[in-house]
Order: sequence, then C-alpha cells, then structure tokens
Amino acid sequence: MLFAKSRGFSSLSGGLYSRWMATKATSSLDGFNFPGPRALRNIAKLPLLDKESPERVSEIWKLHHAELKTAIGDVLTPSQYGTLMQRAQRCPLFVLPVYNTKRTGHFMVFVQWQDKHCLITYLDDYKRLGGAAAPYMIVSLFDDLVKTKDVALVRGEVFTDRLSKSDSSKLLVDLKKWYLGAERNYDLLIRFNERPSEFQLDEILRQS
Repeated sequence: MLFAKSRGFSSLSGGLYSRWMATKATSSLDGFNFPGPRALRNIAKLPLLDKESPERVSEIWKLHHAELKTAIGDVLTPSQYGTLMQRAQRCPLFVLPVYNTKRTGHFMVFVQWQDKHCLITYLDDYKRLGGAAAPYMIVSLFDDLVKTKDVALVRGEVFTDRLSKSDSSKLLVDLKKWYLGAERNYDLLIRFNERPSEFQLDEILRQS
C-alpha cells in the first residue's frame, strides 16, 4: 500500500479532536493552535515514490486524493513552490470568500500561513476566538521530492462538514491564484498585510 489510511473528519470529531485543538501551536506566529500536520512519510511510502518518474509521482498523488472525501491533492513545480513560500512569508494573512452553489451568498474564511502550512478557518470564529478558532482546512506543502523529482506535493485536509470537497478544491485554486497569480494579485496581498487601510474587500469578491 503506497498511502497510509486517511483519518477523515469523523475520526477527529470526538475527544481526540478536542485534545488536538487544545495543543499549543508549535510555530512562533500568533494565531491558530495546531499540532503540526503529519510529515509526508506518514502519508505516503517515500521509497515507493522514489522509484517512480516525476510525471508518475504527480499522477499517483492526484489520483489518490481524488478518491478521498476529506482531503485534496495538488502539485507545484519547484519554481512555484519557491515563489509561494516567499510570498507566504511576506504576506501570511489573507481572507477569501466561500460561495454557495448558486453564488447567491457567501461566508468569509481567514487564511494564515505558518511556515509550510496554511490554516483556514471561519473569519467570524477567528474574530471571536483568535488562536482558539478551529481550522476548517489545513493546506500543507511537502518539499521532500523537490530535489529528486522536481515536484512539491500539496495536501489540503478538511476538518469541517461546512466545507464540501468542491469548496476545498476552490479554496486551493484561489490560494494559488492570489499567491502565484498576476502581479496585481500579489500587490493586493501586500496591501492587506502591510497597508490594511488601503485594502478593499470588494477587490477580492470581484475576482472570486
């Protein structure tokens, strides 16, 4: 078996999840409490991936996550990975809308990067609870295979039934659009983080 068994949301809904959320953040940033997402070696068997071509590694990763209900997978080139890490370090905070199916309404989520992990939670929860807010989704970047396979692996794990798999996939697309897209998108990230008085939420809503 190439991949470890996925935990899924339901397995975190009891006492384990409560203890998980009570754990102090291991990162130095003020923000969400989280235990640190699992290492890639705890998700996939790296010796088996090492035997595959770069193209096959990407294909296997995406196909595996396509079968999961509470996780999504993607890949980045080394250049994309480097750019994303650089921009996330400078602009670790952002907000994104999650629209309903008919796009007649939406709620906002708060984004915070902590090193190679992006924590996403309900914006109103973060306003109320700060670092005690439960993450809706955690996006993790794995650079284990960048040097050998020229690919960085991306995994998004969903911890709430408020986000569908389609919602989580769209959030990942939006993250890439803002952090890897046009220069004007990056400019908006900079304004949000460094010059908030110049930031206009409508600019995000128009492009989402």
